[in-house]
Amino acid sequence: MAELFDTSNPQLTASDHKIIAFFTNHPQLAPFLSISEVTETIGISNATLTRFAKKTGFANYKELKQAWLTQQRISPSEKLEKLRQEAAPFESANALIQREIQHLNETAAHLQGESFQQAARAITQKKQVYVFSKGATKALGDLLYFRLNRFGIAIQHLCSSGSEIFETLAHITSQDVLILFGFGKIPKETIVILSYAKEHHITTLLFSDQLYYESHEPTLHHFYVSRGLPDTYHSLTTAIALIDAFIVEVSQLAPEAYQEKLQQLHTLKEQYKKEIPR
Repeated sequence: MAELFDTSNPQLTASDHKIIAFFTNHPQLAPFLSISEVTETIGISNATLTRFAKKTGFANYKELKQAWLTQQRISPSEKLEKLRQEAAPFESANALIQREIQHLNETAAHLQGESFQQAARAITQKKQVYVFSKGATKALGDLLYFRLNRFGIAIQHLCSSGSEIFETLAHITSQDVLILFGFGKIPKETIVILSYAKEHHITTLLFSDQLYYESHEPTLHHFYVSRGLPDTYHSLTTAIALIDAFIVEVSQLAPEAYQEKLQQLHTLKEQYKKEIPR
């Protein structure tokens, strides 16, 4: 932060310090918000933020955001090295676990019950569930597929990258549900899918680490997943816990039907356990 913002500058106003505090407290979120989203969040005018950008040596707010984003970038190996240097082996493992507990508590604190229940109902009531996940989040998509498929819920993966996503996207309608992940820098494919979902009024579940993701779309359910600062090691622990919570919620909406599906699966495994041992 010191390299980008000189907090000792006597020309900085109270509003300027509010801007610096926002960027400091929300390093992952800030570079992805528009100027209006930032000013509305911290209670200042667009002109104030523009003046602040120029006061700190940038032509406009866009340049300031790009500089901040560049400063925040850090490789996975650097994150692991930082964690290793913080403590001895056992202590670093314990610190990581304690950090994950904190992330779980933060995620739970921001979980909105009504939206959570509406999203779970949509999964059970819509015609088809589509999941888009790439990179590390591919594991999350696979977990959702495995759990929901066991209930007999129709679920399908979208191609993880490239123009092939359109082969499936073209068939998704308002009768379906989309589940997306947007951690760190949101993939361009996710942005395209969100745009398509908005245009076609498709119910969408977005899991992201952006606390103040703004959307006035009634069909979009955003769920915050706490993962820590950009320069720390990020695990999938919190995201997995939130997905498991969804699976449990879904199972409670039609317990008899889903239990019957699970029993059919058990019977099938028993029938062929000699050929394919469990």
